[in-house]
This record gives sequence, structure tokens and C-alpha cells, in this order.
Amino acid sequence: MKKKRLRLPENVTYLCIEGVIGVGKTTLSQLLAEEFNARIVLEYAEENPFLSDFYQDRSSLAFQTQLWFLLSRYRQLTETSVQQDLFHACTVSDYMFAKDRIFATVNLDENELALYNTIAGLLEREIPSPDFVVYLQASTDVLLERIEKRSRSFEHNMDRRYIETLSQAYNHFFFHYTRTPLLIINTNDIDFVNNRSDFEEIVEQICQTRAGTNYYHPLGSGSGGKNGDKKFEDR
Repeated sequence: MKKKRLRLPENVTYLCIEGVIGVGKTTLSQLLAEEFNARIVLEYAEENPFLSDFYQDRSSLAFQTQLWFLLSRYRQLTETSVQQDLFHACTVSDYMFAKDRIFATVNLDENELALYNTIAGLLEREIPSPDFVVYLQASTDVLLERIEKRSRSFEHNMDRRYIETLSQAYNHFFFHYTRTPLLIINTNDIDFVNNRSDFEEIVEQICQTRAGTNYYHPLGSGSGGKNGDKKFEDR
């Protein structure tokens, strides 16, 4: 019997997938866009001309790198409608504009951050807010393994301490995040790319979203659990 196709709640027309470098945001966004017949908005980080050198010398190139991302994200989200149209039920994006501040806080010094906040504050007024956010988590070891597998030249020999710092900053941001319903998924033990059941479980959790913060801790396809350990908490 063919499984009934799940649909997003009617009030969700703009879904954002977030998480640290290498966690699988873009891949999941692409899969969800296909699943939900959605328009997709992807960030192309490799187009940033400062990024490769930034990873070699973060302190010297942090502001240029951050400003390029800020303006690029602003341009993309103001030029791309995230509302429903005749051909798409919703929009799925592999980033949310507000996350730019996470990187700014980690990478910029006090004076740079003050200037950045002034610019970002002006731009944010014109950016549409998501209706729902999915935050993908993974351990540092898993993130580094996934980064290595995708073999991007500018991510070669990624600094472990930098990934750990970003993870802490992301966790802090989303611990205090209350603007929309939020689903936090631990992805350490699942493979939503190669295992359809893992992906379908994520789709089910997204479609069953509730107000507040929700947590999903799947056991994974290789751990003996069919549906994982689903735990929902609101705050």
C-alpha cells in the first residue's frame, strides 16, 4: 500500500533549515523541496571571494568575509519571494538570515561587531521571517567527517576548535530562539540521504510540528530502532 504523502501545516510557507558547517543543511533542504513541491533558496558559500583565505587567517579577513555574506544573503532574500505561488506550496531555504549574527559574534572583534550590527540591523527590516525552523545538530567528530567527505578545497584541514566554537554559538542561539516553532534534530546516527526511512521520519516530525521548541532524537537506521526515540518538549 502506497504511503500517504505528508503535507506541511497550512501556516508554514517559509521553512528554514539551519546548522553548523557540514551538518547537511543543503542536502536536507533539497530533499524537502522535492518532497513538498517547494521553491528552494540555497546559499552558495563558495562564491564568497574571501572565504578560502579566511579559513587560513580568520582574524585578518573576518570582517570582509562576514560583510560579503551579509549583503549576499540580504540581496538573495529580498529578490526571492518566499510566499506561495501557483506552482509551489512553500519555500525551503538552507539558511535563515538571522544566523549571520552567529558567525559575526564568533569572528569579529568589538569594533567590527559594532559596525556589523548597525548594518545588519538596517537590513533585517526588509527580510521576511521564516514560519518554521529546523536546526540540525551533530557532534564535532561527525561534522568533521562530513566536511571531509564533501571535499571542498577551501574547507581542507578545517580547524576543530573553530567547529566546536561554532557549535556552541549555534546551540546558544537556538536555546534562546522563540520567534517561530523550532525542531531540533540530532543527526549523529541517521543518514537521511541514503536511507529513505530516516528521511521520512524527519518529514513526519516537521509535519507534526507544534508551537515552541521540539526535539527529535532518532536512534538511526543502524541502531536497531525503527522510529527512533521521539521526544517533544516545548518552552
